[in-house]
Amino acid sequence: MNEPKHAIKLENGDTLTDASSEVARIWVTDGAGSSVWINAAVLQDPEVFGYLMADTIRHAARAYAQTWELDEDEALQAIVNGNFSELRDQLGDIETIQEGKLN
Repeated sequence: MNEPKHAIKLENGDTLTDASSEVARIWVTDGAGSSVWINAAVLQDPEVFGYLMADTIRHAARAYAQTWELDEDEALQAIVNGNFSELRDQLGDIETIQEGKLN
């Protein structure tokens, strides 16, 4: 299967090997929300998944800072604020598409 048109290119990054596993994939569609796939079988402990998400948020802050010429700490705080707000208020419903599989 070919990657979708707007997939992130993985060139010039870390070397992925047969021991590497994809844990999450996130897509947004303009005006239609997000699509999220999680392979929970990769990380047995959900707390470890939380550590991974924290690391991902830090990388996202750096990416936003570099892409949009923002202060990295301010970008991090904005992401944390959005994350906290969504978790606290449960602003949107989530729909499980594949029960017991990647979601």
